[in-house]
Amino acid sequence: MSKIHIVVVDDHEIVRHGLRLSLELEADMEVVGEARTGTEAVKVALDRRPDVMLLDVRLEDVDGPEVCRRVHEVAPKIAILMLTNYMHDAMVLRSLVAGAKGYVIKDVELAELKKMIRAVHRGNAVLDPRIAPSVISSATNGGAAVPAACGAASMSLSDSDLVIVRHVAKGLTNREIAGLVHLSPHTIKDRLSRICDTLEVGSRTEIVAEALRRGLI
Repeated sequence: MSKIHIVVVDDHEIVRHGLRLSLELEADMEVVGEARTGTEAVKVALDRRPDVMLLDVRLEDVDGPEVCRRVHEVAPKIAILMLTNYMHDAMVLRSLVAGAKGYVIKDVELAELKKMIRAVHRGNAVLDPRIAPSVISSATNGGAAVPAACGAASMSLSDSDLVIVRHVAKGLTNREIAGLVHLSPHTIKDRLSRICDTLEVGSRTEIVAEALRRGLI
C-alpha cells in the first residue's frame, strides 16, 4: 500500500508527538518529518517532499499563511492543511489565498482529521464546517481579498451555479435554495452533484472551501 507522507509543523513538541503517534496508527500514513518554526517548515518541505503538511497558523517566527506561500514556492505539490486553534476569518482567507487546501480547528476528532488528510491528498479542499459561514460572510463583504476566478472551473460554472454555491455557503438546505432560485429540490441536488464533479470535491463543505480557494465566491 502506498503511504501518505506527512510533515507536522507546530511549535509545541507535545502536539507534534501526539499527532505522529496517532497518524502512524494508520496503515496508509507515515510522518516523515516535523518542524517547530516556519523556517524549519520550508527546509523540511524541501528535504522531505511530503504529500501533506499539517501546518499550525501561529508559529514563533512566521505566520502560517506566509509559511504556506514559501513552502509552495519550493514544493508546490504539497497539500497544506492548516490545523489551528484560531478561527479568525481573515487568517482563514489568507491561508486559502496562499494555497492551503484546508483549514481545520485543532479540537477536530482524530478520525475526522484523518479523513481530511486523505481528502487533501486526493486533491480535494476541506474547510471546518464551524467556520465556513463566517468566512463566506467575511469574503463576500470585503473582509479580505481573494483571487479573481480563473481556470476551467470558473468557465464551467454558470452564474446560476455560483448563486447556488453562495447559498450553500450560507448553510441553506436544498429545499431552501430551491425556493430562492425557483427550481425543484431535486434539480438543486443534481446541480450540486455536477458542481462537485466540476470542482473535483465530494461534499457541500468542500464545495465552499474549493470555491473560496479558487476565488469563485
